[in-house]
This record gives sequence, structure tokens and C-alpha cells, in this order.
Amino acid sequence: MGRYIQCVQVGRDVAHMYSDGVDFTQTTPQNIIIQQLANGIGMTTSGGNGLNPADSTGNGVIIFSQIQTVYQVDCTAAAVSPCTNLGLPVFTQRIVVGNTSLRASNFGTPTSTLMDASGNISPSVYLSNSNATVRVAAAFEAQLSAAAVSAGLSGTAPVQPQGNIVYMVETYFQYPDIGFLGWSTAGGAYTCFMFN
Repeated sequence: MGRYIQCVQVGRDVAHMYSDGVDFTQTTPQNIIIQQLANGIGMTTSGGNGLNPADSTGNGVIIFSQIQTVYQVDCTAAAVSPCTNLGLPVFTQRIVVGNTSLRASNFGTPTSTLMDASGNISPSVYLSNSNATVRVAAAFEAQLSAAAVSAGLSGTAPVQPQGNIVYMVETYFQYPDIGFLGWSTAGGAYTCFMFN
């Protein structure tokens, strides 16, 4: 129970920092996660944006995503035609800190060749690329719609207003130290926080 609570607190705190503009491709913010927020979990860092070879050690992974719904005005401003992803939520950034082999995102994983060294995806790619990995899984819109309805808003897709960015942080910590006397060490805690 304590480990799950820590996973929730780390996910919430990191998501808040991410939505406030903290750059988690940098060593100092990564160290804040590893050495302070996730202290005692046994989490380690790896390539920052998840583009480098996976770190196969460590008991945690945090997946950062920026998501934006594409509107015609976005394509017009970027002079992109055709506007292939019109009306769809797309990834505009992906950063991964920790052991990337533990868990993948519930919402899809952009192809690494579409990202720059900081995990950013250029507008020309996320507006027009028909590659399904740029698009966010349908589960995202369903969760965003349910949250909007709970807040008393319309849940009609697209839920995101034009220009609005969702900062999403998925956190997973495994529990290897809880396995003893032959008990399984499989399992862990997963959380997802979205800041708008």
C-alpha cells in the first residue's frame, strides 16, 4: 500500500512539474526524481528521451507525453497540406526516464525516428504523418472525455480546445523487494496523471 501511495505521489508531483515547464531531458530534474521523489524505489535513469538503448536495471519508469488535438488552423499556420491528422490527438513530445523495459505507455509510443534529441516531434510530422504511432490511442480521448463530463463540461470529441496541450505522465514502479519466501516478484503500481 505504501509503495502504491508513493507511486501516486511521484506521478502527481512530476506531472505538475512537467506541466510547469520542467525539462526532464536534463540531468538535474531527472536526479530530483531518482534521488528525492522516488527515493527507496531503486529507480535509475537511462537515455532521457528514451531514444538511447534501454536501461535494463532499476525498478521504475516514468513516461512523459505532450498531446495536442490537431485543428485546421494548426495546419494552415504551418502551411501543411493535406492535414492528415485533423481532429485527432497526436503526440508532440515523448520523454522516458528509467527502465524502459518495464512498461510501455497505455496510449501508444511514437516512433523514435520521428523525434529530435529532446523527444520533440515537429509540427510538419505530427500534423501530416499518417504513421499511426504519431496518433494517440483512442483510450486517451475516452479518458479526457470522461474527465470533462465529471467537471461539468461537454465530453464531445475533440475535447481539447485548439492550441491546448495535455501534459501526461505515466509512472510505473515494480515491487521486487516485496517478493520473499518464494512469492512472486511480478507486479507493481501504475498511475497516470494528465494536466491541461
